Amino acid sequence: MNARRSFGRLAVAALFGALAAGCARAPRDHGGGGRWIAEAEHRHALADQQLQAGNVRAAREALLGIVDGRAPAGLPASDRRSVLQDTFFRLAEIDLGARDPRAALAFAERGLALGKADDLFVANLLVVRGAAHEALDDGAAAASDYHAALMINDRLLAETLHGPADASAAAGDAP
Repeated sequence: MNARRSFGRLAVAALFGALAAGCARAPRDHGGGGRWIAEAEHRHALADQQLQAGNVRAAREALLGIVDGRAPAGLPASDRRSVLQDTFFRLAEIDLGARDPRAALAFAERGLALGKADDLFVANLLVVRGAAHEALDDGAAAASDYHAALMINDRLLAETLHGPADASAAAGDAP
């Protein structure tokens, strides 16, 4: 589990870095999008610090500040979705750790309602939703979510190893 979290955190850091770099090079700020992304990155870092200090409530509040706020209108939808989905994933994880699978399920659902691209953010939400279903003794729903996440991760791995051409073949293969 720690390896998956570390990989997820590295992917998110890379996304935030790429988004921030892209916004920094742009002549406009996409209506404050660069500032919003920087604030989201700051809140994720603050949540990490609070979790390390054992202050789960403060970590949760830092993350809620992202999802309860408003993303600038000029921000590209895919950037908004990625940041919000990662935040919903982290909130769901916190609630699972606090043994509140219903709250975790609600956050996972909110994140997935933003769109279901074949990316790490959706795969993470499917995994955490599967864990919430599992904690609620809904094995069929958990298995379905885990399988969907596995299929996305399989495609992502194939793309990473072999490029996008081989990813379509991997998508049809059974895991």
